[in-house]
Amino acid sequence: MMVTIKEVAKKANVSIATVSAVINKNKFVSDDLITRVEVAINELGYRPNKVARSLKKKETNLIGVVVTEITNPFYPLMFKGVEDVAIDSGYSVMLCTTGDDPKKEHFLLQSMIDQGVDGVILATVDDEKSESITLLNSLNIPYVLINRSPRNYEGTMVRINSCKVGEMAAEYLLESGHQDICFIGGDRLNSWEREKGFTNVLSANGIQVDESRLIRSGYSIEEAYKDVRSFIQKGNLPTAMFAASDVMAFGAIKAILDSGLNVPEDISVIGSDNISFSEDFLIPLTTIDAQTYDVGKLGSEMMVEKLKNKDKASNNRLLLEPKMVERKSCRKIERKSDQ
Repeated sequence: MMVTIKEVAKKANVSIATVSAVINKNKFVSDDLITRVEVAINELGYRPNKVARSLKKKETNLIGVVVTEITNPFYPLMFKGVEDVAIDSGYSVMLCTTGDDPKKEHFLLQSMIDQGVDGVILATVDDEKSESITLLNSLNIPYVLINRSPRNYEGTMVRINSCKVGEMAAEYLLESGHQDICFIGGDRLNSWEREKGFTNVLSANGIQVDESRLIRSGYSIEEAYKDVRSFIQKGNLPTAMFAASDVMAFGAIKAILDSGLNVPEDISVIGSDNISFSEDFLIPLTTIDAQTYDVGKLGSEMMVEKLKNKDKASNNRLLLEPKMVERKSCRKIERKSDQ
C-alpha cells in the first residue's frame, strides 16, 4: 500500500501542513520538527511527490520511457515510435537509460514518479521479480512493457517474436547450405529466445549445436569483437554465424575481417533487428527485421489507451512477426553431402 502524507503527519505527531512544508521547503520549520518528519518518512518508506499528484489529482500528460541505452541505434528507432504516437496524442515523454542496471532503473523510475508521470513504458524488463514492476503496481501507475517481458507475462506488452527470429535465421542458413553454424548471444530474454528457436530448427534437421559453437557476449560492437576474435584464434571455424543483435553481428564481422578472413566468402554472418546502419555497414548485413519502430509505436498506443480509458483499457499482449532482409553478408555454399 502507498504511504500517505497523512500517515507521516500522524507518526511524526505534526500537522499535514508541517509535513508538506518540510517536503517542499517552502516555509520555516524548526529543526526539531524537520527531524521528526524526516524520521517518520524514512520509517514509513514514504515517497514525497514533487508535483503533489496525490493532493492535486491532476494529470501531467507526461509519459516516462525507460530503455537500456541510446548508443545502440535499435533504441532511438523504437523511441521514435513511442514519441510519434505520444506527441500526436497530446503527451510529452521523458526518456531514461539504465545500462541494464536494475538499481539504476529503480532509482530513475522513482525520479520519474516524483516528476508526476501519468504512465511508464519500459523496454528493459524481463525479470519476473522486477522491483520496477513491483513499485509501479504498488502505486497503481499504468505501465506497458515493450521489447522485453518476463516469461509467461500476462500484463500489457508488445515485442517481437524472438523464437521466430531464431527459427528464420536457422532456416535461411540451412537453405543456403550451412550446417556448421555458430550462435552469438547475450544475457537477455530476446537472445535466449532467439537461441532457442535457432537450436530447435537445427536439432529438427539432425544438427546438434555443440557448446563450443555458442559464443556468450555483451550487447556492444566492442564486446562481440573481442569474443569473436578470441573464438577465431582457436581455429576450427564454422561456415556461418548468427548473432542475436545487429550490433553483435557488426562486432563479429569486424573481428572476422581483422583476422584476415572474408565475409561472406570464409564465414557468412546474419544479424537480428535490422537497425539503421545495417545496410551501410562495412559489408551490408543480412538480418531479420524486428519491427523496432512498430514495437515502440504500438506500445505507445497501448499506453495512451490505458491513460485515456483508465480501467476500461484492454490488456493486450502482442508478439510481432519478424521479416527476413537479405543483403551481402551471407552466401550459399554446397552441403558436404552434396559435394
